[in-house]
Amino acid sequence: MGTRGLIVLGFLGLLGFGALWWAIVHTPRPSLPVVVVIMLAVVTTTVGPWVALAHRKVRHDDEAGGLSRAAVATAVVIAVGGIAVAVAFRGDLSSPTVMLSVFAAGGIALVGAAVFPWLFVTTRMLARERAARARAEERADLAAHLHDSVLQALTMIQKHAETTEVRKLARGTERDLRAWLYGRQPVAGTDFAAALTATAEVVEDTFDVVVELVSVGTCELDARSRAVVGAVREALANAAKHGGVPRVSVFAEVTEAEVFALVRDRGRGFDPAVHAGSGRRGIADSIERRMRHEGGTAVIRTMVGEGTEVELRMPVGRP
Repeated sequence: MGTRGLIVLGFLGLLGFGALWWAIVHTPRPSLPVVVVIMLAVVTTTVGPWVALAHRKVRHDDEAGGLSRAAVATAVVIAVGGIAVAVAFRGDLSSPTVMLSVFAAGGIALVGAAVFPWLFVTTRMLARERAARARAEERADLAAHLHDSVLQALTMIQKHAETTEVRKLARGTERDLRAWLYGRQPVAGTDFAAALTATAEVVEDTFDVVVELVSVGTCELDARSRAVVGAVREALANAAKHGGVPRVSVFAEVTEAEVFALVRDRGRGFDPAVHAGSGRRGIADSIERRMRHEGGTAVIRTMVGEGTEVELRMPVGRP
């Protein structure tokens, strides 16, 4: 039964409990078996739905679930004990004892198995949220402080260091610090954005350039998205080797329709006609052919002295 159905049944049980109380006060008392059956039915209908709703909330919490089961067991013991006492005495005390025990059992089940576990879980959840919020605020303050001090210092070292090893060390330290501050990144072997980040890091360390990467959205790596990563890697390597610039920018975006990437540098550029006649096949094979083989496109825009742009588009999904 759904949550709405349990709530409706619970309110119907409360109305039945009110009707039973009116009947006890204003009508003659029936026989003991009838009293027991009616009270058990009404109390079960009143308490059962709320206990079931609470159980759905606390079923994954072992501690709260244990409290709920203990309360239900106590209620059952009280109810059975009261009925046993009533049957054993067989006197005028029988019916009041039965009613008292059944009503007490219902109250214990309602409070102990429904209300208290729900309040217990809710209170602990609020406490955890407050603690998590406090930790997040502390982490944000620390990140802001380190960004204004250590990360900026590492950036300055990269710009003004005279040796490649110093710049490489500064870049690696900056990456490690950013990863620690902003959380663990997805695995490069399964995530497109993470694979782009890893590719940019390899190009930075190999060619001593800065890759400014902006990535929007991500997807799982498959043959098509791997082709985009490979083409980006080749475009970055070409820019680093032949562009004569200290930094290269990459923008990547994953939408429902396609994977898009744009690699841009403001370096030397080249004449496409001269490049085609030179016999070099890096762009044709590693970028254009790779993209075309998986159903994508690659557009190279360049001019001598104006830099180069490599625009990659790959449809998402099966051909």
